[in-house]
Amino acid sequence: MLPKVPAYHRNGDVADLPEIDAKAAATNHPDEWSLTPWSGEQRRAYDLQKAEERQAASAAVRERAADQVNGKLLIRSPA
Repeated sequence: MLPKVPAYHRNGDVADLPEIDAKAAATNHPDEWSLTPWSGEQRRAYDLQKAEERQAASAAVRERAADQVNGKLLIRSPA
């Protein structure tokens, strides 16, 4: 059986993975996974990034889905 090591996700989750998988995750997705715990500064940056992404996605959905016509909100079907 392969030795397991902790892999740390930026959101605070910790996964015990086989060493080869943990190293692959940290190498292939360095913005998400690390072999060492994320610092408080890195976690705050991640939380801010995710909040900005949610806000941008929400604005994009509102922009695509709604039109103002004669003061009424009309919802369009997806194209």
